[in-house]
Amino acid sequence: MRRVGAAGVLVLVLALGLTACSDSKNSGSGSPKASKGPCTPAGPFKPVKADTLTVVTSLPGPGFWEGSDSDPSKIKAGYEYDLAKALKDRLCLSSLAVRNESFDAIVGGQVNGYDLALSQVSITDKRKKVVDFTQPYFESQQGVLVKKGGKIKVTSIDDAKKIQWGVQTATTAIDLLNVVKPAKRPQVYQSLADAYTALDAGQIDAVLIDTAINLGEAARSKGTFAVVSQFAQPSGPDQYGGIVPKGSVNVGTLDKILATLKSSGSLAALATKDLTTDPGKLPTITVS
Repeated sequence: MRRVGAAGVLVLVLALGLTACSDSKNSGSGSPKASKGPCTPAGPFKPVKADTLTVVTSLPGPGFWEGSDSDPSKIKAGYEYDLAKALKDRLCLSSLAVRNESFDAIVGGQVNGYDLALSQVSITDKRKKVVDFTQPYFESQQGVLVKKGGKIKVTSIDDAKKIQWGVQTATTAIDLLNVVKPAKRPQVYQSLADAYTALDAGQIDAVLIDTAINLGEAARSKGTFAVVSQFAQPSGPDQYGGIVPKGSVNVGTLDKILATLKSSGSLAALATKDLTTDPGKLPTITVS
């Protein structure tokens, strides 16, 4: 749910272990070199630029694109960055080029000249009318972010009722807490950054927002925060998929690679590396 309320990788060793590809040239995203050797592509793929995987995203993307909040050439880490590198290697392409685009333009099908968009985009029927999606590569519930090492425990509805929550205005987190009915009225912040500041200052006990977003903040905090649990949304988790231009012939091959990365445990390994925790391993609180 990338824009919550308005709508909700591989470590280099793992990436290299997936394939033995030919030399990899640095591009706008700082794509690292792979070892020399034969490479057999996972399937047919027609890039918009020869020998290059061109990926668009909307920065900033905490935890998903790390290194700069606006300059793709300085991105050096993150879940989707590492995923893009793994895809490039499996496609036997030499370079990875990353471009910053408006999120609304990406989901609205208004971006041209790219192979794949990775921008924490939830798959929806409305968006499918103007773009095509790959199979999901990430799921996001509503995550509970607390100060690491503190005494706050949130593993049940009863726990959730006792603490002081912080939420961002106009998000589905508010709707969820209306169901939970905590004893203290949640503190509502205009920006998510303000909620995180309040958490750090001890003014609130926990911040509720998409698990993916809170995991990104936990990774960026370098040990200050941790996601300790998540709520199972009645409608199910948001599923993030890669976007390709409508009618792209590349979807089948991308889906094949993503399925392999998922079944091999590589996607879970990326989540642990770049987001501190595989969301699939977080305790889940069911809301009825």
